[in-house]
Amino acid sequence: MRILVIEDELAARQVLVSVLSQAGYSVDAAADAAQARAKLALGEIDLALCDIRLPDGNGVALLQESRASGSDTLFVMLTAFASVESAVEALRAGAYDYIVKPVRHKEVLHRLAQIETMRGLREANRALRKAVTESTPTYRFSSAPMLEVDRLASKVAPTNSTVLITGESGTGKGMLARAIHEQSERIDGPFLAVNCSAIPEHLMESEFFGHVKGAFTGADRARKGLFVGADKGTLFFDEMGELPLHMQTKLLNVIEDKAVRPVGGGQVQCVDTRIIAATNRNLKDLVTQGRFREDLYFRLGMFHIEIPPLRERRSDLRGLIQFFLQGSSAGNHASGPIELEPEAEELLLAHHWPGNVRELENVINRARILAEGTCICVGDLPTEIARLNSMRSPATGSSAVPGQLRDQMRRIEANLIRGAIEDAGGDRKLAAQRLGISLSSLYGKLS
Repeated sequence: MRILVIEDELAARQVLVSVLSQAGYSVDAAADAAQARAKLALGEIDLALCDIRLPDGNGVALLQESRASGSDTLFVMLTAFASVESAVEALRAGAYDYIVKPVRHKEVLHRLAQIETMRGLREANRALRKAVTESTPTYRFSSAPMLEVDRLASKVAPTNSTVLITGESGTGKGMLARAIHEQSERIDGPFLAVNCSAIPEHLMESEFFGHVKGAFTGADRARKGLFVGADKGTLFFDEMGELPLHMQTKLLNVIEDKAVRPVGGGQVQCVDTRIIAATNRNLKDLVTQGRFREDLYFRLGMFHIEIPPLRERRSDLRGLIQFFLQGSSAGNHASGPIELEPEAEELLLAHHWPGNVRELENVINRARILAEGTCICVGDLPTEIARLNSMRSPATGSSAVPGQLRDQMRRIEANLIRGAIEDAGGDRKLAAQRLGISLSSLYGKLS
């Protein structure tokens, strides 16, 4: 590794340079922030051992400048003040680690050996990921709405901004969150996903922030929690609209302070975790109803990406069908590409796809399993799609559903929904219950 020692005390600087050089490292030195800034600007430094207090500036500020410039130089801070405050400030600014002065040379060499191991693993992971990516088929959207989604994702990915992804169920919010992570500088860090509606409310705090042994009945061992587990990576909160109010407050504090306190513990732990949230709910409506904190909404919605439903970007449909037919779907039970007979393809193109991309993927996967040989026919499709074939005109072979019948069915459904909302006095939750559908389904139909 190429190391830069940034230390204003001449004797300490010379000793560090000597020790590191004898250990086989390529070492340079700087006596103040100005010299360090000039050497870092060359882009040739892998790691900086940087004193927090410099005669012409602050080491933490130098670290922040380096990160803002896009440099990937790691910083290990040196501080003569063994205080939590200085360490916390450095770690929050993005330091890899810190060492308390007076520096013990064995400790420095041990830390550097750990960092070298980490860098070697990172490069190996990148090479493996590149090989897997190049060998895995990918699908590029062609519709204007999804091209805009892709553009926004590529813009926000390299930053540390929180991201709010909205859209109906099945539109691919989780896949977009992972894509943002994989385009970011955190790609070597973990990507953890949590569904807020799937965790019992009384376990949420422990799940998110961890707990110490004996914190509550059944806590027979310590747990580090999702925030610590996703340190230096990304934490994806799905179904954010289902998060209880008291947990919204705690989550906001962690996002702002970049530190967590485990349940039953007294020690705060700093975390560098990027937050991406997703929901199929209208958070603005929940804020108005007092069910979602406005400050958390604005904090999460710093960068908002909305994924349109599949029915509003039908130009993507044929390409997605072919993509799933090639066996490119994760978790596919059937292997290898398969064909689709023209009649079956026409039915898939005519379907409304209320379940969006997830429904399409499931339909193709199911048909692949049922298909005899290497061709999917109409009989391999689900009943609600295959039955459209019986409504086709014998004279023309075209389906009657996309025309008058479907328009009439939509008008009937729209009138039923409007009437239910009016009868419920505008209470959409009550209207959904009376209609026998979920609230998210009602919002999907309204949009």
